[in-house]
Amino acid sequence: MDSTNELGRCFERIGGYCNSAEYGKAREELDKIEPYCKTSADKARLHYSRGYINYATVSQLSALLEYRRGLREDPSDPLKLKKDCKYAVKLIKKEYAELARVAADIDHMINLRYHEIPEENKTEVDEKTFQMLLGFHQSIRPPRIDNITLGFPKEDIFLGFGDYYAKLTGEKQEKAKRFLEEAYQITDRESFLTCIRDNPDLHINGYIGDAIAYLNDESAFAVGALDDDEKLCFLAKAEFVKSFANYLPDAGVIAWDMSRQIGLTRLAFACDMINEEEYCHGMDDMSRILKAGLKSFEEYARSFIFGSALFFFKVKSMNINKATDFMFSIFGYLDMSDLRNTKWMK
Repeated sequence: MDSTNELGRCFERIGGYCNSAEYGKAREELDKIEPYCKTSADKARLHYSRGYINYATVSQLSALLEYRRGLREDPSDPLKLKKDCKYAVKLIKKEYAELARVAADIDHMINLRYHEIPEENKTEVDEKTFQMLLGFHQSIRPPRIDNITLGFPKEDIFLGFGDYYAKLTGEKQEKAKRFLEEAYQITDRESFLTCIRDNPDLHINGYIGDAIAYLNDESAFAVGALDDDEKLCFLAKAEFVKSFANYLPDAGVIAWDMSRQIGLTRLAFACDMINEEEYCHGMDDMSRILKAGLKSFEEYARSFIFGSALFFFKVKSMNINKATDFMFSIFGYLDMSDLRNTKWMK
C-alpha cells in the first residue's frame, strides 16, 4: 500500500461493507490493512472500525475493548470514541441484567422440574447407561445449533444413549473423523489424548476459578496490576459469572467439561481411535469425577447449563447476548431429556 490516500480508500470500502451489513468482508479488509496503519490516527480508525463491527453484530464487550484501544492510540479523540465507550457500557449493563434474569428463571425452572418426581421414585439405571447420560453434550444434537466452533457435529453421527459400545462404520465414521479433526484436531489416539488433557475449551471449570475467587474476595493476584485490556476482559468474565455464581454447585461447571469429554471419548472409540480398555477406563474415571463432585441430576443440570453459557462467552469473544441465548437453548434441550426423571448414582 503506497499512500495515505490508498489507505483512506480502503477504509471507505470497509465502511461500504459495514453499510451493507457485510461484516465478514469488512473484517477481512481490516486484517489486510492493519500492517499499513502506522500513525496513531490510522490505528485509532482501525480499532474504531472493528469496534463498530462488534457493536453491529451485538458483541458489545468486544466493541468496548476496541473503542478503548482506539482512545489509547489517539487520546485527542477525533472519532468521538469516548461517546461510543459510554454507549457500549450502557448496552453491556442491559445485557448483564438480562443474563441475570434468564439465569434466575432457569434456576427456578430446574427447582421445579427436577422435584416433580421424588428422588426415590426416579428411574434407576445401570452404570453404563448412567455414563452415557453424563455425556449428554455430544450424544445429542441441540436444535438450531450447527456451528462447529461450539463442538456440535453437523452430520448425523450422534451416538444416542442406547449402545454403550456403539461403533460407526463407512460414511458415518468418515463424517465423524472429519468432525473430530475440524472441531478438535483429533486424528488418532495421541491427538485424542492430547486434546482431552490440554484443550482449554474442554476445561472451562478452570477458566471460572479466578473469577469465583475474585467474587469471594479471595483473588490470588492484584487485578489492578493487569494491563487495560486484561483488566477489562477479566472483570467482564467476573461480572458474567456473578450472574449465576450463587446457583452453581460446589463443583462449578464440571458437568459441562465432563459431558464434552465423555462425548468425545465415545466418538473416539466409535471411530477406532482408542481400544475398548482405554474407552472403559476413561469413561469410569470421568464418572467417578462427577459422582464425587455432584449429588444429583439437579446439580448436574445447573453445572451443565451455566457451563454452556461460560463456554460460549469464552469462545465467542465475550458476546453476552448470544451466550444467554445459547444457555437458554441448552436448558430447553436438557429439559426435554430423561435426566430429571433419572436417579443419580452414588
